[in-house]
Amino acid sequence: MKVVYDLKIPAELKAIKELLKPYGGRCAKIVDGKLEYQIKEEKEQEALQALKEKGLVD
Repeated sequence: MKVVYDLKIPAELKAIKELLKPYGGRCAKIVDGKLEYQIKEEKEQEALQALKEKGLVD
């Protein structure tokens, strides 16, 4: 499934990809200040929590 979140702070795409890797996140890209990536539905909440802990999204 594809998810899109507004980024709170500028971030390096490589670091985001590494953060999402353990959750199966792939095809991450930043478009107009939004983070877009694909992830399996059952891992979506875990990945979102990791992004929140790093202060990248709300």
